[in-house]
Amino acid sequence: MDKKNTPQKRLIRLPEVMNRTGYGRTSIYRKMEDGTFPKSVKLGGPLEDPNAFDSRAVAWIEHEVDQWIESWIEKRDLGSTDLPVVQNDER
Repeated sequence: MDKKNTPQKRLIRLPEVMNRTGYGRTSIYRKMEDGTFPKSVKLGGPLEDPNAFDSRAVAWIEHEVDQWIESWIEKRDLGSTDLPVVQNDER
């Protein structure tokens, strides 16, 4: 496998995802649920003992989040009408 063409696998946590996307926690999870945002990965792994501590920590693969951001930039540059309308409410 050629490592030069394989993106580095790095996990980023929710605050970093929020910072990069500009979305809040609820928006990110809603977009994940409707399939328009990369899914998170659970860091705790499967439990073998149901009485053991369950780590609820999750993260996102950095490259997938970066690809998602790039796709939004491409949609904007191509003039896609699927983007939400942002109104500047200056008074």
